[in-house]
Amino acid sequence: MIAIRKKIVTDEDHNPVEVVINYDDWLEIERLLGLQPGKKLLTDLSAFRGVITMTEDALEYQRRIRAEWDREWDEE
Repeated sequence: MIAIRKKIVTDEDHNPVEVVINYDDWLEIERLLGLQPGKKLLTDLSAFRGVITMTEDALEYQRRIRAEWDREWDEE
């Protein structure tokens, strides 16, 4: 078992929201878990190809849907 130096970050209500650890400790955790630093995990999405059939252009659909979102921050 390794000793991990950490800092716990809290929100304004003192609820923990993040943990900051020393980078050397992170590298050791990656090594122990067998992770390769810097290597992205790839997910094969080819099984989902063609599952959704669109009746309109996907980009136009995205723009239309996003325009419907309630954007309270835009109203200020």
